[in-house]
Amino acid sequence: MNYAVLVDLNSMRLSYDSFAKALTQIDGKVAYAKLYGYNNKRNNDFNNFIKTYGAEVALPVNNRKKVRIDIRQVIDAMIIACTHKSVDAFFIICSELDSIAMINALKKLGKKVVMGIQSPSFVAEQCDGFVTLERLVAADGGEEKSVSNNNLEVEDEREFLPYSGIESKKIDEMKVIKEELAKLIEAKKRQKSEIEIGQNVLQLDDLLKQYF
Repeated sequence: MNYAVLVDLNSMRLSYDSFAKALTQIDGKVAYAKLYGYNNKRNNDFNNFIKTYGAEVALPVNNRKKVRIDIRQVIDAMIIACTHKSVDAFFIICSELDSIAMINALKKLGKKVVMGIQSPSFVAEQCDGFVTLERLVAADGGEEKSVSNNNLEVEDEREFLPYSGIESKKIDEMKVIKEELAKLIEAKKRQKSEIEIGQNVLQLDDLLKQYF
């Protein structure tokens, strides 16, 4: 079976090792390949694959705010399905959101569709098959490492306060800050109460002068 391999590198943080491992799980050979969102510095580990299979590349675009799938990938999939009779199947890696229309269109054209995904989902169930991918997670110092989706582990296991970005060793400092904030809030409440009490006293004094 001849596959067209269409990979959106922007859809997930995918290493070449993860991609190569997934590629070995499809039941056929690569007849055509194209990488979308390719950056020579960030994705240079794909260069050997590009040379070996004569893969095409498409540079990243910055206008993918409303639709998370690269429309170029959709258009290419349709063109290949209609014009490349030797292509029997597609191996697609892209954002699952907004991809269901492309998947259904390819299947109506009689093409087998296999998706590379991080975990089983409704979209994956619409395909003829899927391959579970590994993804990259940030390690300490901003570096990235490849880990299995079923066993996500980060080497640095330091705890972080929610939304603060401050390490656990600074919890005492945060406690002091929270106490100071509590004092300020309480002082504001007392100040407000004193102002209201003063206003009430003045109103009462006016009433006494008016009627007595």
